[in-house]
Amino acid sequence: MRAFHENRTYGSAFPFTAFVSHNIDFLAHWHHDLEIVYVLEGSIRMGINSETRVLAAGDLAVCSSGDIHYYDSKNSQSKLLMIIFNPSLIGYPAGWPLNMRLMSPFLENQPSTPEVEITYHRLPAIMQELLQEHTRKLPHHEQLMTGLLHELCALLLRHMPLDIVNPHKDKRRITNMKIMQEVLEYLDVHYMHPITLADAARHANMSLFYFSRFFKSISGMSYVAYLNSIRVNQAERLLLDTDKTILDIALECGFSNIRTFNRVFKQVKLRTPSELR
Repeated sequence: MRAFHENRTYGSAFPFTAFVSHNIDFLAHWHHDLEIVYVLEGSIRMGINSETRVLAAGDLAVCSSGDIHYYDSKNSQSKLLMIIFNPSLIGYPAGWPLNMRLMSPFLENQPSTPEVEITYHRLPAIMQELLQEHTRKLPHHEQLMTGLLHELCALLLRHMPLDIVNPHKDKRRITNMKIMQEVLEYLDVHYMHPITLADAARHANMSLFYFSRFFKSISGMSYVAYLNSIRVNQAERLLLDTDKTILDIALECGFSNIRTFNRVFKQVKLRTPSELR
């Protein structure tokens, strides 16, 4: 899967998708669409902006428009219900939530009052209904789904702590997130070149020390590990979809020699490139 800025496409004019995912691994990326995740079984490590949690069954996460997020299923098994849609469906073409931000994108299954407990049961029920409507596509399903999305997002806003966006107060945070978005896109486009940590720090106009810590806090991994993951993912696609030699693929994906390529590929994919051939 691609990293950086994901321009989502949908199979119809209704910009919505819902599905169940098992053991998902996805590098740090961002998009304008909303992504709501409910853990059905198991556990998964997930990062949204600079906050990271290990989510367990019954927990929920909300990726607002522009949030940088990743999924890490190493050493864990999980089954997730995922809802992704364009915020224009609920009247927010510029992004959701408007002029507000969630103080935390995670909602843990620990209801404090009877009213909150009812909400905790209702949220996954709405998501299941959306999945069913999306799958069955009965008459007028899009109208019904739009209503369910309004209810889902309204309940999230009612029960998740919110903060008013202050352009002056939040200037540094907003600027840093935009810089990180640009860095992820830059790496995805130029991964085949020898881009050092120092090069990326200069691109971000940050000190080497600050950039290294900031990058790991957002992406969940070191700069080198992230860049190697992009390169290995691209190499895996070429190994499966083309007849190019392993050496040519290694060089095309930014590795200077076949020995390094084999070592890094096995670290990331737990098997050698030749095992895919």
